Amino acid sequence: MKAAWKRPWVWILVVIAAAVLIVHLYLAIWVRDYVNKKLSEIEGYSGHVDAVTLHLWRGAYQIHHVKIDKTDGRVPVPFFEAPLVDLSVEWEALFHGAFVGQIDIYRPEMNFVNGSSKASSQVGVDKPWTDKIRQLFPLKINRCSVKGGEIHYRDFDKTPKVDVVVDEVRMVATNLTNSKKLSKTLNANVEIEGRPLREGDVRAKIDLDPYAPKPTFSTQVELKGIELTKLNDFAKAYGGITFESGTLRVATEMDAKHGDFTGYVEPVFDHMSIFNPAQDFKENPLNGIWQAIVGGLTRIIRNHPQDRFGTRVPLSGSFDNPSPEIMTTVFNVFRNAFIKAFTGTLNEQGVKVPETNPDKH
Repeated sequence: MKAAWKRPWVWILVVIAAAVLIVHLYLAIWVRDYVNKKLSEIEGYSGHVDAVTLHLWRGAYQIHHVKIDKTDGRVPVPFFEAPLVDLSVEWEALFHGAFVGQIDIYRPEMNFVNGSSKASSQVGVDKPWTDKIRQLFPLKINRCSVKGGEIHYRDFDKTPKVDVVVDEVRMVATNLTNSKKLSKTLNANVEIEGRPLREGDVRAKIDLDPYAPKPTFSTQVELKGIELTKLNDFAKAYGGITFESGTLRVATEMDAKHGDFTGYVEPVFDHMSIFNPAQDFKENPLNGIWQAIVGGLTRIIRNHPQDRFGTRVPLSGSFDNPSPEIMTTVFNVFRNAFIKAFTGTLNEQGVKVPETNPDKH
């Protein structure tokens, strides 16, 4: 009997398997180089990925350790970094007659940096991300998820340096293709939750038209469980005060159509204490006087039965020219103190969902 390795069909299978392996390896290298090339085209930023893994049987590829840095300034932290990004076909959508893709991003970190100049600031990428993603993945992206993310607001030019972080960020965005094949509405839906300052809780819901030429969305955000002492670097850097005790909760709602918006932000401070004469006067007498004034005013015009200082800040205008209503904000401080305390929670009726273009499909 002829040995199996001497049979011609065995060698044909070996050659085919070797060819597939070589093509797979070289294709992964080519895709990695293509991704690096496209990321390097972002104006003012430089992107790099370490490796790419192909999963042809599920119509996907994975990007390993992607990092995007600002190149035209002095920012010591990357704008975006993630150990793993998975781009794949959304198989569930195929049952609805749509051939679309999804992105899953694992443990990403984003750093928004405020600085004294444009060179030391990092607020985003000017070129739309949607254009770049289309070049990296041939399908329209319908679903995007983030798992275990971190978002930082930093300011390296302040004393003390500021680093406000939201970690354990989980996000799911659906119907980004704006299609009634996949959803009852043309709006995209985004749900986000996370842990502000590594201990609180924030939850946000956003309905938006992803293809509107100008921002068109409605959003609700509620934040709670923040110990004010955790905000001391931020408060000292921007307000010249330090908190001795208290908690913060914030509710905000906004409705935007075609670039114009209305909404409010309602911050509520419970059991807030700002001034510590034994320490503040010793560290800096002038700053101690300022903290005594701020602490005294907030103690006078707070709701004493609930030991709560709060207000509601109305927001309106356009994204090109926002106009906060200062006098209404001041009135609401006194309303909280003497009429009815604010709660820092969302209205039961929510906000009106913006209209979308009925011609889209």
